[in-house]
Amino acid sequence: MIEVFVCCSPADREVAKAIASRLERCAEAAVQIDDSPGETLAEKWEAGLSSTGILLLLSPDAVPALNRENWEALLHHSNSGARPRLGSVLVRECAYPRLLERKNFFRWTAGPCEALRGVERWTMEMHELPEQRFGPARLPWFQGRRQELEQLWDALVDNAGLSVLVQSGASNGKTCLAQEFARQAGPHFRDVLWVSCSGRSREAIAGNLAEQLGVELRGMPEDPLASVLESAGKHRVLVVLDDLAVPLMAPVSGRLASVLITGRSQQPRTRRIRLEGRPQFAPGRPAGEADSRLWRAMAVCRPQGFPLDLAARVADLPAADARAACARLVDLRLADPFDAAGEILRLNALSFSEAGRSVDLQPLRRRHAESVDAALVQLAGDCARCEQYLAEFQPAFEWAAANDWPLAVSLGRHAFAYLRGRSRRTESDAVLVALRNAADRVNDWWVADECSWELSWIRNVPHTGRGRDLEEGDQLGFDFG
Repeated sequence: MIEVFVCCSPADREVAKAIASRLERCAEAAVQIDDSPGETLAEKWEAGLSSTGILLLLSPDAVPALNRENWEALLHHSNSGARPRLGSVLVRECAYPRLLERKNFFRWTAGPCEALRGVERWTMEMHELPEQRFGPARLPWFQGRRQELEQLWDALVDNAGLSVLVQSGASNGKTCLAQEFARQAGPHFRDVLWVSCSGRSREAIAGNLAEQLGVELRGMPEDPLASVLESAGKHRVLVVLDDLAVPLMAPVSGRLASVLITGRSQQPRTRRIRLEGRPQFAPGRPAGEADSRLWRAMAVCRPQGFPLDLAARVADLPAADARAACARLVDLRLADPFDAAGEILRLNALSFSEAGRSVDLQPLRRRHAESVDAALVQLAGDCARCEQYLAEFQPAFEWAAANDWPLAVSLGRHAFAYLRGRSRRTESDAVLVALRNAADRVNDWWVADECSWELSWIRNVPHTGRGRDLEEGDQLGFDFG
């Protein structure tokens, strides 16, 4: 935890206490206040040299007269970029060295809310965190929703430990609002942890969030998502659960994290923001063959967020051609940028519906399932990219189970192997159950028994299948590819 030294006059004690409360609640900082009488800021700031940051509260009581010589040491320290870092808050108008305005300067006189947000962001920068793994892309066409954005800032930035549910009907811009908020507010958090939840089990949602947090789900928790959110609450992170259908049993109330949920389902113990009015726009039509192929390939991916690389594989387009075609689709509002790196795209509901009309998607769904299966092997060592493909597992597996059983078995085995290798037992267990149930439906007793055999070891229960004699220690003898 970082330490912030706040020096001020006794008259500014209440402002200092408000800043300390905000930083301790929302910036993972310990704050020491020096409001002792008899010294100016130019004299008392050096008492904070052992801290991470020093914050000066400027007012006539703290700076009774501007003597340049008294400020030389402080200004030299600030201009040289030495540690600890210096910040200033103008509490009340007074004479002060104008050089302080060059950086980390905040005006309480312009409104406490903006000043507190600025000081908090300055404090979060002192954590010297690694670059956030998910940087939301700017949506160039996004406008309006100022009231809803300010509600999110009030609830999630100005407070910690709260959960907010953004509700609306279909295609009302819930995800776009969440993406724009995460882009604007991201610097106020250690990290933005975004999970696209549509069509995914509670175990898969929890596993993806745990992977982003860098924590391991131990044992077999009754509610794995609640368990991971408990871990998330230990740090100042923004968790976005986009299009969450399963109920959130245990919000991170009273913790450091903030949770933003979008969806049409009811969520207990959450603040609610209801979006009214549907954004009006008229998407264009793809002009060239490459654009049309890529657009239709996107229609067999999960519209909530998919890798451009996957759509290119499905469309059988070279990477450079796919990237150029993608840029044109974004300009036409047929695809939306999702991450700042340009690797992940989304389809709005209108584009998703239009892309699949008057075309046979079955060959593309096959290529989608084959591409996901291959990626789970080829990218197993690249966890970030493999996670993007793992989100596509469920639709790929469901299509293959109904149309190409050997491909479904391969998908199940490769997903199980990846998850087991990452010690994600809750998810790997769920994959085995899904594969076993699908095998039962197509009367493949060997695969069903193979899954039951593995599950008997994982769950520590007797094997009740057929075709094997129980031998202690023999389970998990199957490599599953």
